[in-house]
Amino acid sequence: MKAAAIYGAGGHARVISSILRASGISILGFFDDSYDGSGEQIQGKPILGTFADITNFQEHINAVYIAIGDNKTRKHAFETLETENFDMPPLIHPGAFLENDVLVGKGSVVCMGATLATEVKVGRCCIVNTGASVDHESRLGDFVHIAPKAAIAGRVTIGDESFVGIGAAVAEKLALGDRVIVGANSVVLANVPSDTRALGVWH
Repeated sequence: MKAAAIYGAGGHARVISSILRASGISILGFFDDSYDGSGEQIQGKPILGTFADITNFQEHINAVYIAIGDNKTRKHAFETLETENFDMPPLIHPGAFLENDVLVGKGSVVCMGATLATEVKVGRCCIVNTGASVDHESRLGDFVHIAPKAAIAGRVTIGDESFVGIGAAVAEKLALGDRVIVGANSVVLANVPSDTRALGVWH
């Protein structure tokens, strides 16, 4: 019988595990590059090997969920797994709220208490973390991470590999470029160019 595999063994891996269990999805185990063969378990499931070992278990895996917070590392893992033809469906916590017309891309995760309003589109392998809010018609590119309690107003566009920190707020109709970092509790009131850190009040 096939089951889900989780890549990662840190805090976010525990979040992914809890979402899978809340969704009634069976878990085979975890893979992490810190694997040392010690028999360590996370929430009752074993760490089975390193990232490179996942292919050895492919016949037992029906889906892989990437539990890596860093956008660049998560992108690399996603692209590697995609070339190996692993299924990476989106994962949505039963306690999240999504309007019926929201689109969530392959490999993306929407955590407990997150809210995605009408016509929101989430790209591939994103994280919309605990209690985050993304309002109407906003667009997240690929490999974006919206941290817990961050608030994205309506009609905002966020580019690939960008990160919006915990408790940050982005005002309506703005555009954040690729690889932008918005600091924790920052307030974004103007567009942010690619490869820029927006800290404090950005205007």
